[in-house]
Amino acid sequence: MATRDVIRVTPGGLAALNLVLTHQSQQAEGNSFVQVEAEINAVAFGEVAEALNNVKVSDALTVKGFLSQKNRYNLMLVLHITQFKYSN
Repeated sequence: MATRDVIRVTPGGLAALNLVLTHQSQQAEGNSFVQVEAEINAVAFGEVAEALNNVKVSDALTVKGFLSQKNRYNLMLVLHITQFKYSN
């Protein structure tokens, strides 16, 4: 995790947390490997948001979720985190 906003509560009373995740890996492409480095905007709600709020920003995580546009007016992709675990 690169950054984490302050946890907030939606108008419906659900905990929400905005984050920026960093990704670094080496991926096979053709006959060589490509170094991949990226940042992705993410959001979590409910119990997942509350749990992520207790994770250190420097901790390595594996996350699961789905991609969606930021809102109906902004087509930027955001990863909605539905599960996470600590990576080794």
